[in-house]
Amino acid sequence: MHDQPAVLDVVEAMPDGVVVVARDGLIVLVNQTAERMLGYARDELLGQPVELLIPADLHDSHVVHRADFAASPRRRSMGDGLSLLARRRDGSTFDVEISLAPARRDDGEVVIATIRDVTSKRAAEAELEDARQRVMLAEDHERIARDLHDTVIQRLFATGLTLQSLIAIVPEQARAKLERVIDDQDDAIRELRTAIFGLSEKRQVGKTLRTIANGVVDESQRVLGFRPSLRLDGVLDTVDATVTAEVVATLREALTNVAKHAGARRVDVSLSHTGHTLCLQVADDGHGIPGSHRLGSGLLNMQDRAERLGGTCTVTSVDNHGTTVRWEVPLSD
Repeated sequence: MHDQPAVLDVVEAMPDGVVVVARDGLIVLVNQTAERMLGYARDELLGQPVELLIPADLHDSHVVHRADFAASPRRRSMGDGLSLLARRRDGSTFDVEISLAPARRDDGEVVIATIRDVTSKRAAEAELEDARQRVMLAEDHERIARDLHDTVIQRLFATGLTLQSLIAIVPEQARAKLERVIDDQDDAIRELRTAIFGLSEKRQVGKTLRTIANGVVDESQRVLGFRPSLRLDGVLDTVDATVTAEVVATLREALTNVAKHAGARRVDVSLSHTGHTLCLQVADDGHGIPGSHRLGSGLLNMQDRAERLGGTCTVTSVDNHGTTVRWEVPLSD
């Protein structure tokens, strides 16, 4: 390589850093990009060993690699498949990609090292890999939640309906035991639904209450045998995650109760945000709730959720004329 003015001008204009190293490992030329990148003035680098520009713990190994390259010089990338670091004057390091090319000057053989700062590229790659891992995890959560809902819960649900149909025909002394079994099964289903909702929350990040509520209503068609009507009013896309989680859990609970106990042919769901209040209402045309069951665990759960948020949950039921659950909580600006 001849130090002709035209050649030097090209080297100076290159967007990547250029460091030219003699056979003895001393720096004989750098361009202005390398100066800015590494934080050195040109006079501080010329005549210094190139190991000055790499982390101290790699100096010895770099001397060996440099000797190997000198024995068989060719154009190639440095450290293929490895993460390379360059060291600045202040001791800090940054990610780089380095290309090597042998050349000859009037005073002997040299190696031209072209250095590119890839800090931003590495950060983008890391973010992309992190996003890929999150997608894979979300897909796993979705698969597990779907399997639990479509197989385990559906079987438990069907078994519970069968057991309930037996209450009227079993001896009186066995009814209490059977009812306790049904209650225990209800608790198990509720715990499973809580676990499924926890998994669902992870894949619902970024989804609004409007979107999630539509999904819950769609899912309920499997156990109801029909899709409830759904009415959405007001600004629902800005409801925070805490309230969204509680209202969605309440909606699931209410629709599950209808499917298990109401014998309904129609269910109307409305969700509205008016003023400073969020209101969920689930009304069915089933046979109503017996007075002894007005404070069942499912209804108590819905009331607890409302009270935690400073709201109320009321249940209105008339024999053979259906049940209406009205769940209201205040919303701050």
